[in-house]
Amino acid sequence: MKRASALALHALATASLLFGQAEAEFADLIEKTQTRIDQSLQEYQSFLVETQSEKLKLVSQINTLENALVKLRRDEQAATRDAKEGELTLEELQIRIKALDTQAQYSHGVLSEYLTNFESRIHVSEDQNYLEPLRETRELLNSQADNPAERLPILFQALDLGLARQESLLGGTRFPGRAITPTGGVKSGAIALVGPVAFFTADDSSATGPLRFNSGTIEPGLSAILPEDAAALKNIIEQGSGLLPLDSSLGNALVLKKAKGTLTEHIAKGGWVGYAILILGAISILVALYKLIDLRGNRIQTPEDIRAIAQSAAKGANEEANSKIGSKTGPIANMLVLGIEFSMTSQETLLDAMESCILRHRPRLERFLPILATTAAVAPLMGLLGTVVGMIKTFTLIEVFGTGDAKSLSSGISEALVTTELGLIVAIPALIFHGIFTRIMRSRLGTMEQVAADFSRHLFALKEKGGQK
Repeated sequence: MKRASALALHALATASLLFGQAEAEFADLIEKTQTRIDQSLQEYQSFLVETQSEKLKLVSQINTLENALVKLRRDEQAATRDAKEGELTLEELQIRIKALDTQAQYSHGVLSEYLTNFESRIHVSEDQNYLEPLRETRELLNSQADNPAERLPILFQALDLGLARQESLLGGTRFPGRAITPTGGVKSGAIALVGPVAFFTADDSSATGPLRFNSGTIEPGLSAILPEDAAALKNIIEQGSGLLPLDSSLGNALVLKKAKGTLTEHIAKGGWVGYAILILGAISILVALYKLIDLRGNRIQTPEDIRAIAQSAAKGANEEANSKIGSKTGPIANMLVLGIEFSMTSQETLLDAMESCILRHRPRLERFLPILATTAAVAPLMGLLGTVVGMIKTFTLIEVFGTGDAKSLSSGISEALVTTELGLIVAIPALIFHGIFTRIMRSRLGTMEQVAADFSRHLFALKEKGGQK
């Protein structure tokens, strides 16, 4: 038993010794392996550095060879072209020269058109900014008028000027300039151009607002805006950012509002003919008002029972007949009173007497109506007269100033159109009122004629009936 235990302890000691030796050998193996890995990595890094260096050398050599190849190809193409051109005949050379000349002329025309459009389409506020460069360009072009080859570089300079302008417009631009204030003075300040809209603020802060075209001057005109908008706009121009007050009509709405003027200014454009038409129109208005009052005060009151009045008159009871008319007044009542007086006469005499009452009342209804008829007929003719006078004035101005300045012709054209307008404005209401009053007059005269006929018919019917009895 003891022997077995001793053997077991001996075996355990031997195993422990062997395990320690194995562990030492394994650690030594790991260390050797790590050393080899580090050496391999160092060798790999050195290889990469050498390879990269050699690769750069090879790439440089390849680029040099490719550049040399490109140069050789260009030389070959030039040599081939020279050889082909040397083989060209005189006629072929002339055709080529003509084609090149056509291309040069086309390029010259395109660039000249660009310069013309550049001068005409830049914003009015930029005229003073580009006046000097464009003037110098034009002078150089005029000095080389007979040499198209020398004009092309000058036109290309103008093209560069336009491209530089387009680049500066990105996001808006600001430059010093001058503007004409609403009071007529010229102020120096800063101009901010944002797309198609330009704004100005004076150096002394006395004027700020949008700019517009001002005829006859290089400087643009300044449109007046509200003080609070002017203060905000001034800060935006000075700081370079902010919300701008934008007019979608580009200033045309303000100009149009100012051009419309007041009613007095509009009428004044018609000249003396316009004032004459207005005087005639005023007379027509007074006549129309008078006729309205007159016709309203002369209403026709028809007796309720003409047959009863005729029955009393047929019996000779004139007082009874007059009492049936009562207290009614007016032309029909007067006509019936006159009919009662002539009730014992013949039917023709009775009708003549009653018609005489109608004839006496007719002039009162018709009075002043010819004035309205005359106004309706004469007012358009006076408007036509004003048109002729205005056109004569226009042609006189054309003879003196030509057709270049449309503003100088506007006075004659305005007179021609305004007088026609005033003539129609006066004639149309006069014609309408004349028709209405004529209709009322005819209606009332027709009513009187109908009453006279009814009274006569009833009267003589009753007389015949009494005679038969």
